[in-house]
Amino acid sequence: MNVFDPRTFSTDWEHIVVDRLDRCVDTRRLLGFAGALFTELELPIIVDKESLEFPLGINTSFDQLWERIRRTTDRACALLREYELDLYPAAAHPQESIYNSSHIHVGTILDETAGLHLENHLLRYAPVFAALAANSPVAHGMYLEFKSYRVRDNAQENIRPGMIRDPRTSQRIWGDDLGPKLNMAPTFEVRITDCASSRRLLAELVVFTAAFVHSRGERIEEASVSPEEYLEYLINRWTAARDGMQATFRWHGHPRPVAVILDEMLDSCEAELVVLGASRARLPLINEMVRKRVCQADMVIPLARRYPDPYLLANAYGKMLRHWEWFEEFLESASALEPRPMPSDGEILAEHLKLIGEGTHLYQTRETMSFPPPAADAVRAQLTTAGQVAEEFILERGLTLSRVSGSKP
Repeated sequence: MNVFDPRTFSTDWEHIVVDRLDRCVDTRRLLGFAGALFTELELPIIVDKESLEFPLGINTSFDQLWERIRRTTDRACALLREYELDLYPAAAHPQESIYNSSHIHVGTILDETAGLHLENHLLRYAPVFAALAANSPVAHGMYLEFKSYRVRDNAQENIRPGMIRDPRTSQRIWGDDLGPKLNMAPTFEVRITDCASSRRLLAELVVFTAAFVHSRGERIEEASVSPEEYLEYLINRWTAARDGMQATFRWHGHPRPVAVILDEMLDSCEAELVVLGASRARLPLINEMVRKRVCQADMVIPLARRYPDPYLLANAYGKMLRHWEWFEEFLESASALEPRPMPSDGEILAEHLKLIGEGTHLYQTRETMSFPPPAADAVRAQLTTAGQVAEEFILERGLTLSRVSGSKP
């Protein structure tokens, strides 16, 4: 028997709102719009931090979700334009310090113990969802080193890498990449996904994620995740943030392009897609993204190169985001991209070295890939042995690191 019964799904879709001068609208003004939309659409629309959040109700079919997405955004856009405001459906803003998501809720699950075992099983797939949804190649002044700065920066503590959890010794936690969330609604939440800019892609992404999670709910056993597998997950998470659909993951110790993994995942949940009123054939955008190794971040990159000034980019980006089919049009004409190589051990060391300056606290190096203590200590030891980093213990601060002159990442 499947742990998910009945089969349901939804998304909490977060939107920045901007005025005609490309300024982000503050929470106080957003509250009035949330209240009006809540009443009119009979959906629990709220304000979360500095964004309008559209929770799209309990859905049992692809068509039901698609109709709600269109109806909600059509009405929200019309209402906001009466006040010369616009939705800005992006995972990050070129200038403002805001990160947004399309959190995916997969229901219905009542067994939290089973949900925690499922979390351990699915952790390795979280970076796959991150690569598919990557949509933040620019973020408050940072440009084009990553396809998802939101995942790289853990969305300013609104997401964080998951942990291997034993239900017998675990408490409810909030913010992990994915996991059971029974304290509010009986769902399994996938938080790692960036905000979608395309309505149709959002619908496809949500129903695919739900179907894949449902497909893993049939037989849930206690997971045995080794330290090496957990380290792979953390490296793959960073790789997904950097490379999006061009990523090559470490998969059971071997290089494997994320597009290949996604292709297998789509085939594996075909029966579950049918239960939700969908099929792989009804996911043309995702199929094309897999074939071309392209994500939403790739449509933003040419625009960001054209407008290196973040204020000018914010204006041009906002105009493009008003067209819900921008990504579909881009994807149709986009050339296929080649997969990037799997990060080598040397690249991993170099990424850690980038964060070390003069008197850098030991814990700052953890911001690179969130390695657990033994792996982080091994990286530090390699850098020290290679003569690239010097260590100093200060009673008031603990262990600090300084890059040796001439050492380059």
